[in-house]
Amino acid sequence: MNADDVARRYWYPAALRHQLDDGPVALTLLGEALVVALMGDEVVAFPDRCGHRGAALSNGEVQQAPDGTACLVCPYHGLHLDAGGRPAHLPARPGSRLARRLGVEPFSATLRDDIVWVSLDSEPVGGLPEWEPHGVPDRLHFQLAPIVWNVGPTRIAENFNDLAHFATVHAGSFGDPTHPIVPEETLLPTDNGFRHWVYMHQLDRVTMDGPAVPIEVEFHYEHVMPFATELRISYAPDRIEWIQVAFSPMTSLDDPEPATMVFQQNVRNFDLDGDVTAWHDFQAAVNEEDRVILESIRPRAIAVDGHGADESALAVDVFTSAYRRAWRTLLDA
Repeated sequence: MNADDVARRYWYPAALRHQLDDGPVALTLLGEALVVALMGDEVVAFPDRCGHRGAALSNGEVQQAPDGTACLVCPYHGLHLDAGGRPAHLPARPGSRLARRLGVEPFSATLRDDIVWVSLDSEPVGGLPEWEPHGVPDRLHFQLAPIVWNVGPTRIAENFNDLAHFATVHAGSFGDPTHPIVPEETLLPTDNGFRHWVYMHQLDRVTMDGPAVPIEVEFHYEHVMPFATELRISYAPDRIEWIQVAFSPMTSLDDPEPATMVFQQNVRNFDLDGDVTAWHDFQAAVNEEDRVILESIRPRAIAVDGHGADESALAVDVFTSAYRRAWRTLLDA
């Protein structure tokens, strides 16, 4: 089985929930053009191509058919498609019989954590990540706007779970160059990924003007295959931040010029009256430090199991080594 065949079976973020309030959203996943939309209370995902003359459905809008059914309307001839992708109404011939082939086959779609998730498989595997709830009253939170990074999703997933780059790549934000040592970390397999944790030093800040004071914190990662991770940072037993990320491969995993859509949201249970904008901007700056270094790596995309990569492993590459082994198992299944 090739990497794309494996990847198609999993869930990926497609859009933030609030983006659908403005109408259908176009995206590309593993080289396929999709559209996601909110139809009544249901989120749907279709191929972004009308079965009549091939117009992009993402340029259409959601309307009600004469019988009140919520439909996605093609922008070309106004063909209405219901939540199952079936043709439901044609304004030019009301009440006419519409052939099933005019419809589209829906993809799996659901809403969780204020994110629309889709899969290209009718029976997705692995499940959705179980993240700390986003938007509950006793938490402060924000979502970063999805952004495209020109690097493969495996590179981004490995980097997010990597510890040894903090003191160098993030020396301008939260990294502590005076404490570069990475202690031995514990890594355990889970049903659909990995759990790993360690106590490390970082600067005690969540904004760029925060204190440059080194403190020891606990980093606890829950990674769900293939490209989703929640990082829980415990500054103290009652002072916790959660960083939740998922990466959607826009191109084939074998594409030498890859593109990945990066989704992220943060949650914390402290300083609830703090400046969300400053916190948001700080995290965006941290991500920019990562993006610059990852887009400079050659090649930007490698085999998901690391096969053939002209690289050497280090003792600190605990997650990356386990992650690539996991991919080899999936590919051999």
